[in-house]
Amino acid sequence: MIIYSLLLICASIYLILRYIYSYWDRHGLPNLKPDIPFGNIRAVALKQESFGVALNALHAKTTGQLVGIYLLFRPAILIRDAHLAHRIITSDFNYFHDRGVHCDESSDPFSAHLFALPGKRWRSLRNKLTPTFTAGQLRGMLPTILTVGRKFQGFLEPKAKRGEVIEARDLISRFVLEIVASVFFGYEINSIHDPEDSFRTVLRSFREDDHVTNLRTVGAFLCPALLKVSRVKTVPEVVDNFVNKIIREQIEFREKNNVTRKDFIQLLIDLRREKSDFGLSLEQCAANVFLFYVAGADTSTDAITYTIHELTHRPDLMKKVQAEIDDALEKSNGEINYDVLHEMKLLDNCVKETLRKYPFPILNRECTQDYQVPDSKLIIRKGTPVIIPLQAFGMSEEYFPEPNRYLPERFDPSTKNYDEKAYIPFGDGPRNCIGSRMGSAVSKIGIIMLLSKFNFEATQGAEIGFARAQIALAPENGISLKISNRISNSI
Repeated sequence: MIIYSLLLICASIYLILRYIYSYWDRHGLPNLKPDIPFGNIRAVALKQESFGVALNALHAKTTGQLVGIYLLFRPAILIRDAHLAHRIITSDFNYFHDRGVHCDESSDPFSAHLFALPGKRWRSLRNKLTPTFTAGQLRGMLPTILTVGRKFQGFLEPKAKRGEVIEARDLISRFVLEIVASVFFGYEINSIHDPEDSFRTVLRSFREDDHVTNLRTVGAFLCPALLKVSRVKTVPEVVDNFVNKIIREQIEFREKNNVTRKDFIQLLIDLRREKSDFGLSLEQCAANVFLFYVAGADTSTDAITYTIHELTHRPDLMKKVQAEIDDALEKSNGEINYDVLHEMKLLDNCVKETLRKYPFPILNRECTQDYQVPDSKLIIRKGTPVIIPLQAFGMSEEYFPEPNRYLPERFDPSTKNYDEKAYIPFGDGPRNCIGSRMGSAVSKIGIIMLLSKFNFEATQGAEIGFARAQIALAPENGISLKISNRISNSI
């Protein structure tokens, strides 16, 4: 009887798995053979590769506009054609307006932020938050960013004088974090001088290299059912408590002392007071602040770090960028403002090229109504997750000739050499990155602050290995550079 029961259980499991992993065969879509129970992301699940690298491999071994894949046990579609991807997020947005990532407002409030919210909840919050990220608001933030930038220069001066080899990404992340803490939390922190600042240690706990963190990452972006079944929250309890405490203290202080600031928290406070169906709870305020805390810190840190890294392997180009910076600052009497940033075309092209090689590697979408693929009989069914591989597009010879080379000149109008529809590092359409303007400005100011005063030399090869089992393209072993003072032209 026991043997019969075991055989029945095994047969049932076999039939269930066979049914799950035959989904694309049953729907007539070309697909990659899954590796049960990992689907097509075995290397990510076993912490052998970053998700971007794994997606590149899937993209490289397939053909056609799209292909069926399995994110663990979740069937999804990998969009291989950049033009179709662009159409999905722009002109056909109404068929794909949700991201399909983990969002559980009732039992996991930290997951209910702007990035994850679906439908009307997303659109309403997006409209409310948009005024925070206008050019006018950014102009008001520049003095804060520049103050932190000068503090960072002062911190680096002794190291440059000694010609030290520094771990660039670590130090740049501390500079960016001070900006984010001030702009979004209304706090002045000291992470530049104190690597153990509480804001930084909390962020580090969010990124602990362990199985639970891996589960959170995979569950949040790729397979939301994992978090629902396991009841693992989006963030660790220590992060939840810290951010909620900060938000609560800020709200109480401002209301008690009648203090108003032109920052992100103030906007959320105002939204909480609104008498409408869209009231924000304290937890939802905390969730959205934390979203920009993490996203802002990572994207600008990587843009600055990878740009400096690439320029050290093209010293001639670094000198040209420095000359452009010197010329712009001379014309503005050393002042960095919004107009000065826009005048630096070579710097802009360098940042664009960095985001081409090192983007956030994916865009998530979920089909919200049946969609017939243009010029095809294929239909993407409602509820199907869609993955757009931005890193794979950026490293494709089809869209960017010589993709392994760092060539900012490809973005110059006079020597343009790329497919515009394949370049979407901040997304596009109604659900593009709301903070792209600010992220770009922080990145450029960071690079200006560094290259106006210091020289950098490479101490490692140009090719970078990425941290495994992560979505973002973080360098696995950091990026080391030798820093020295420039003879003149400092600001």
